[in-house]
Amino acid sequence: MNIAFSNRLFLGVEHSACGRSWRDRLDERGAANALAIAQRHNLPEMLARILAGRNVEIDQVDSFLDPTVKRLMPDPYVLNAMQAAAERIADAVHSGESVAIFGDYDVDGATSTALLALFLRAGGLDPLIHIPDRIFEGYGPNVDAIRSLAERGAKLLVTVDCGTTSMEPLAEAQRLGLDTVVLDHHQADEQLPAAVAVVNPNRRDDLSGLGYLAACGVTFVTLVAVNRELRRRSFWSEQRPEPDLLSYLHLVALGTVADVVPLKGLNRAFVSKGMIALRRREHVGLTALMDVARLNSPPEPYHLGFLLGPRINAGGRIGRADLGARLLMESDPIEASRIAAELDRLNRERQVIEQQTLAEAEAEAMAALGIEEKGSVVVTAAEGWHPGVVGLVAARLKERYNRPAFAIAIDPSGIGTGSGRSITGVDLGQAVRNAVAGGLLMKGGGHAMAAGVTLKKGALSEFRAYLEQVLSDAVANARRDDTLRIDAALSASAANAETMALIARAGPYGAGNAEPIVAFPHHTVVYADGVGQNHIRVRLKGGNGSFVNAIAFRAAGQKLGNALMQSRGRPVHAAGCLSIDRYQGEERVQLRILDIAASDGFLP
Repeated sequence: MNIAFSNRLFLGVEHSACGRSWRDRLDERGAANALAIAQRHNLPEMLARILAGRNVEIDQVDSFLDPTVKRLMPDPYVLNAMQAAAERIADAVHSGESVAIFGDYDVDGATSTALLALFLRAGGLDPLIHIPDRIFEGYGPNVDAIRSLAERGAKLLVTVDCGTTSMEPLAEAQRLGLDTVVLDHHQADEQLPAAVAVVNPNRRDDLSGLGYLAACGVTFVTLVAVNRELRRRSFWSEQRPEPDLLSYLHLVALGTVADVVPLKGLNRAFVSKGMIALRRREHVGLTALMDVARLNSPPEPYHLGFLLGPRINAGGRIGRADLGARLLMESDPIEASRIAAELDRLNRERQVIEQQTLAEAEAEAMAALGIEEKGSVVVTAAEGWHPGVVGLVAARLKERYNRPAFAIAIDPSGIGTGSGRSITGVDLGQAVRNAVAGGLLMKGGGHAMAAGVTLKKGALSEFRAYLEQVLSDAVANARRDDTLRIDAALSASAANAETMALIARAGPYGAGNAEPIVAFPHHTVVYADGVGQNHIRVRLKGGNGSFVNAIAFRAAGQKLGNALMQSRGRPVHAAGCLSIDRYQGEERVQLRILDIAASDGFLP
């Protein structure tokens, strides 16, 4: 049973700088569960509160604190069509067939492609690999690419992180004599494409309960099944040793974090154990990427999502689509360094393009919503925008306005290609699929939290009106509960390595396993000033004279940033997440500020 959110105000904050109420994450039942966890497992109160706040029951504590792949891995055949997929891929490996891998151009697609390719290479195959160009080919399999792979001799086509809705391309593959196996996780319609097997835990008829997996997770589970089938056929030998699948977990961790799927169940084990492998810096490609990203400290899940992932994505956004997958499969350190340097350069170029596009999109959004910010959805579009950055821009708009947001790049022919990002409680993928079914969009699909669309320029107004109509109630309900859930209160003196170690025990944190939010009551803002790209650096002083450094990312010019700047010298309640700031060889605990509120009855 889920723990109901508490209605108790935390520190009495009903209206913060960001316009939110603060509430205790635990209600009475949750607090009782936290006490029971602390007593039964002899855990500190703060850790017990974090666990209870994430719906961990008393008998689940040990497995939650130490998630292992062995304990959490299901029988792969629990996934619909997995047996057919495993047997067909094993047939190809056993007989030395030519296999083609068709992957997506994002991190999940790159890691899925690399996982499958590395396994097939261990089995003696040299698979053909195709990652589509985002601009010229778009998402998913296309007929021309399928024909090219068939001409190059492919007999088995495996699509990863795509293919579930590719009816015509996979029908063409069937006409050309290619068997197809789809390994995907995107939401599916009732009709499935022509294939030997469509392995997708989000198929409507799949009862595995693994719908939270990213495509890389689905691919890894598939490799477990294929490996088991090859072992049954006595394929592996001293001359051809069986690959250690656990050595691939760094790739699964990367794809899982970067695709922002829930960190629960098997995903927690993938990330927890994959981070251990990544910290050993044994993977040539990712080590080269960590070097160009100047990541000299032990990597954390945060680094996968904000340092490594964006660089791998940069190839698919504004460069060669296959660069990320190539890096992840590279074994030569010199070549890996060259590819990593190119991805780093493309990422810097992408940042410039994104900032320019975001400025234009924000101006359009402000004009559309008005001063009172009316409207349920933000839809921006313009000619000249780079299609490779619209998803990032949509994410920024969603953060800025706390509404589902789309950014759409319109090409010279009048066709718009865009991405949308949603807020919790609003299913964007379903709305987009319904718009496709109704003929409003040329193409579209995705998840509850993210979607892609293709439409004609003339349909923009109608699409905007459609979203307002079908999503307004869900958006209103989601925004009505705009609260900050607090896990615990600390003083500046408690912001130390011991507390960080305690918090880390309930990690890894991310989507579906929210990072703990802690409050610092009655702390004085002794310093606040701008730094870097629109950030605000802050220093807080506790009542006993202790200090904690803090930063508010992308807060300059926003409600939070303005309140911080105007609160210098005043006491406030500050809330956010603790992290380790590593600078010039030193480690300091830092608060990432999410919100502040008045502690003396006055907030400028």
